[in-house]
Amino acid sequence: MFYGLSAAELDLRELDEEFVKFGQGLVYFARCFSEYNELAKALAAGNLAVPLPSWKNELAASLKSLHASLRHLTWQTQQVAKGDYTQRIDFMGDFSIAFNTMVEQLAERRKKLEEEIETINDFNSDLQEALYAKTKTVVELQTAVLRAMSELVDGRDDITGLHIERTQSYLKVLLNALKAQERGLYKGEISSWNMSLVLLSAQLHDVGKIAIPDSILRKPGKLTDEEFVKIKEHTVIGERVIAKIQRITTEQEFLTYAKIFSGTHHEKWNGTGYPRGLKGEEIPLLGRIMAIADVYDALVFARPYKKAFTHEEAVDIIVSEKGRHFDPVLVDLFLSVSDQFEEIDKLYKSSPGDAVESQCH
Repeated sequence: MFYGLSAAELDLRELDEEFVKFGQGLVYFARCFSEYNELAKALAAGNLAVPLPSWKNELAASLKSLHASLRHLTWQTQQVAKGDYTQRIDFMGDFSIAFNTMVEQLAERRKKLEEEIETINDFNSDLQEALYAKTKTVVELQTAVLRAMSELVDGRDDITGLHIERTQSYLKVLLNALKAQERGLYKGEISSWNMSLVLLSAQLHDVGKIAIPDSILRKPGKLTDEEFVKIKEHTVIGERVIAKIQRITTEQEFLTYAKIFSGTHHEKWNGTGYPRGLKGEEIPLLGRIMAIADVYDALVFARPYKKAFTHEEAVDIIVSEKGRHFDPVLVDLFLSVSDQFEEIDKLYKSSPGDAVESQCH
């Protein structure tokens, strides 16, 4: 007997306690198994943020070590993705070898790719330089041919030598003034113009004269009515010449400007000009601008049938034709820069070579 308990009763109580302990062990095992199962699922799904089990044994320690390794591996992989090819691992056996080999290969491919990109960039730079040089050569050739063509037309008329260069200079002054004026007159129209092409194309405004007989172009006296009718044809002849060129080339903007200059620079604001008798803003703005430059030059240079007018006289004549021959707005603009016209006039009369050289630049 032990405290009133028989030996059999003591054995049953001890056995019961053992069963309780065994049951508690089963519950603990079941909880651990459940936590392990959830952890395994989370890790398999790539969820490294899952909380680690609270139990303490070798399995838990292994899982915690694996969890820490996976988190570190994830961070290293992210660094590799950002371009850091110095990352290496040494804690996962064969996987470490595969990972490190992959990173080394990526680094090598990145290096080769950068070398190829550098080669392409060098080639592209050389190609751009070659293209720029070729384009510059073509533009210089086009400009030279254009100038030779305009000089051919100008040279057939002994009376009006350098007329094309001078009108181009006056045109440039008017265009600059039009861009600079604060009132914004015709701003919407001129904003779309390529000013370099406009100035170059102005050289062709008299290209139609190439088809006018020398007997008319070189006549030292005043033209007869029949001769005047003939010389007026240079406007439409010029348009036809330029239209033919347009049909065989892709360059259209330059030729469009040139065609406008050729066909409209003798139209008048009041509709009495030629070749079509256009009136007011029916006349393209380029033609209205060229009309002032063209007439000013004709006034200040002598002809066998007339003396050269002074700058002041030419200005007075143009002002008197405001609203009749010329666009009133452009006459006011001309007055604001007439001193520059005078400077150009003096330069061509005193040093024509220097004037032409300055115009080329």
